[in-house]
Order: sequence, then C-alpha cells, then structure tokens
Amino acid sequence: MKKILFLHPGKANLPEIAIYKRTFSQYSFVNCQDLSSYSLTDFDLIWQFMGLDLHFRKAIPTIHEYASLSVGQGNHVKDLIKRWVNARPSMRVFLNESIRNVYAFRDSVPYCYRDMGVDPNFFQAVHTEIVYDFVYVGAMDSNRNFHNVLDFFSRNPSHSILLIGKPDSDLYDTYKRYKNMTFTGLVSYQDVPTLVKQAQYALNYIPDKYPYSLQTSTKLLEYVALGMKVVTTSYQWVNQFEAQRRMRFYKIREDFSGFDWNELSTFPFNNTSIEDLRWEHVLKASGLDNALKHLLGE
Repeated sequence: MKKILFLHPGKANLPEIAIYKRTFSQYSFVNCQDLSSYSLTDFDLIWQFMGLDLHFRKAIPTIHEYASLSVGQGNHVKDLIKRWVNARPSMRVFLNESIRNVYAFRDSVPYCYRDMGVDPNFFQAVHTEIVYDFVYVGAMDSNRNFHNVLDFFSRNPSHSILLIGKPDSDLYDTYKRYKNMTFTGLVSYQDVPTLVKQAQYALNYIPDKYPYSLQTSTKLLEYVALGMKVVTTSYQWVNQFEAQRRMRFYKIREDFSGFDWNELSTFPFNNTSIEDLRWEHVLKASGLDNALKHLLGE
C-alpha cells in the first residue's frame, strides 16, 4: 500500500485530512503531527498544506495544497513570498479559482480545484426545539472583527445567540457575563447539526476584506444543508454563491448599523439544493483520484 504523508505545521483546522483518508482508503495516510519523528524518504508522496516549502524533492512526488490564503499582519507579503520562493511541486491543489489567481504561479505545474464540501451529517433531518434566536459556528477573533457581533447582542439583551467554537480569551472575558450569549467552547463535530438547529437564524459573519472575502465559507454551506435561514455580511464569495445558486440570504452591515428585527422576520429566505457539494461529489469533481494514481505511478 502506497504511503502518503500529510505535512503541515499543525496551526490550522484541517477537516480535509479526515475526508481524504476516508475517500482514498486504498492509500495509507499519515499525519505528520501524529509522529514524533519521521523521514520524508519513508513515503511515496508528500502532501503539504502551504506554508513554505524550500525543499526540492525530485525523487518524491509532492502536492502543494493552497486551501486558504495567509491571514494577519503582512498577509499580502506572505502570499507573495509563497509564490516566489516555494519549491516547484509535482502538482498544486487550490480551494477555488480566486485563490489560484492570487498566487498566479507562472509555470506549467498541473493543478486542480478542491473546494470545501459538506459532511453527510448535515444533510440528515434534525428535529429539535428552537431555543435561540441566532447561532454562529466558527472562529471568533479580532482579525475577523468579531467584537461587532458580541457588541450588537450586548445591546440587544432580549435576543439570544448560541456561539459554537472557541473565542479569543479577551472577547470571552468581556462578554461571558451576558446571559443572552451562550458560549459552548469546542464541541464534537457530530454534535454541531443538532446545536445549530436550536436557533431560528444562522449567522455567517465574514469581514469584507482580504483574504476572507475570497474563501469559501464552510459554515454557510453547512447552514444551507441544514435548511437554516442564513443571515450574512456582504462580500465577494457569498454574493457570487448566492447569485449562482439562486438563494436569498439576509444581508447585514459589519457593524450591524441599520439592523431591523421586523424586516428580518418577514424576509423571504430561500435555500436551493447543494447535494452536489457533499464531500463525495466535490472530491469526484476535483479529479484528485486520477491525479494521485498518476503521481504514484499506478
């Protein structure tokens, strides 16, 4: 059985790893974070989530996966550095065309797109009592200006929000005293659908700035699969997705100015089918199966 090493620094949440292992079960996958020591020569293929890669490995096929762009201070510079100094791999995998256009590699390395998919768990019918007005799943940090969300609900104590995920400690310390905000902390991925369905509206809060505006919102896909009424900020990816899929989401400003509860209650929400975005279909459309066979000489 061919052995593939997933190489990454362990800082990012990478649900793709479990999906790859489950889908391409004919290979033996190893996560570098699960090893105390290893040699790259022990593997038939290196699959690296980028990152920097300054190692030119002619003898071992290498995949560079660009599932996201750099964040934080100097993110544009970081992405330029990746473009100019990274070693040339055997293949590249990009989240979507927008991400590929940012890097704009000028070589003949083959590539494919592997967008985010939705776990089957989110397509199953979930029946539960409505407990909260809103639910939010995901990152809660200063880079995303998430204090705007918490500040809004602190000023609207008669409306509640369930916050699933781990917030920045300073945000949690500031807002944990508000009884209309329920912080769950980290929870099992399998428990998320039931928790989400306890709310009337699902919040997709993404700032309209690079790189967030270009990247697929996995939580929004999961909200739609669950049939939730989606409330979202307005930015490039979500606007394109909404138009292409003929959906209707309720748009808010990042600072919640002009928010109207009555308007929200009468808004004609609309979700269309995203069955094609189940992980199994996304990976089949990506062409990764054939690419792996080619790289591994099968």
